[in-house]
Amino acid sequence: MSFINDIRIYLKGTYRSVVIFMIINISAFLLANILIHLVQIGGGKEQAWLIISDYFCLPGFGEALFTRFWTLGTYMFLHVDFRHILGNVLWLFFLGRIFCELLGSKKMVTVYLLGGISGGILYLLVSALLGWTEEHRLLGASASVMAIVVGVATYAPDYRVYPFGIPMKLKWLALISFILTSLLNLSDNTGGKVAHIGGALFGLLWAINYKSSSSSRKSSQNFLAGLFTRKPKLTVVHKNRNDMDYNTQKTGVKRRIDEILDKISRSGYDSLSKDDKEFLQKNHDKF
Repeated sequence: MSFINDIRIYLKGTYRSVVIFMIINISAFLLANILIHLVQIGGGKEQAWLIISDYFCLPGFGEALFTRFWTLGTYMFLHVDFRHILGNVLWLFFLGRIFCELLGSKKMVTVYLLGGISGGILYLLVSALLGWTEEHRLLGASASVMAIVVGVATYAPDYRVYPFGIPMKLKWLALISFILTSLLNLSDNTGGKVAHIGGALFGLLWAINYKSSSSSRKSSQNFLAGLFTRKPKLTVVHKNRNDMDYNTQKTGVKRRIDEILDKISRSGYDSLSKDDKEFLQKNHDKF
């Protein structure tokens, strides 16, 4: 029961979109494999796979695409190979949580879905150029996951992570993973790697646009605040008084940070309020 309670807590917390996408992908993987193995008992494994791929995988550019247009949205949730889903779920778990902490759960939903669609569209364009037939099928969450990885790395390139205990900036982790999974040996799994590139491009452009729009909003808000805020008159305060005020303010900030850290140790990061998270992010490097 504690496992189920943990899932319920996660579904209400900062990482809820990560948990939801993990549940969808794992459930689809289990259902597809159960169906394939049940039919295999009757000697029809290939027939079961053909039915699944026809209705849920994204085909190459052709007539099947227009009769099964929904596959542009379903392919990004389907896996049949264990190593394939294991890699995607692990990346989603570790990098998706960082994305949610920095940018929010709702934005991760947007990047996952649109990153997957972007990867699928680039796959279709390349399949049309190279003349791939409808027998070429695309499946897996790799394009969506790559959009999340590149997106959060573009937004916070100097954020430190510790893969296998090795300290590394997020931008280098994203670059290494992109090269290893998307650019090396393009002759193998070409369609999948094309989709990776499409997802990565979306994540990159989304993060650049988000950072730019955020900066513009802050500049506009600061400008308007300056227009409508009455400037205080210049006052002269004795130096000793300024020192005392500064020390008092610093002590208050430190006390608030200690209270927030205590709350994290008791109940976890998800227990913090929005104000607590913003205050910690703003002042965590002062002590």
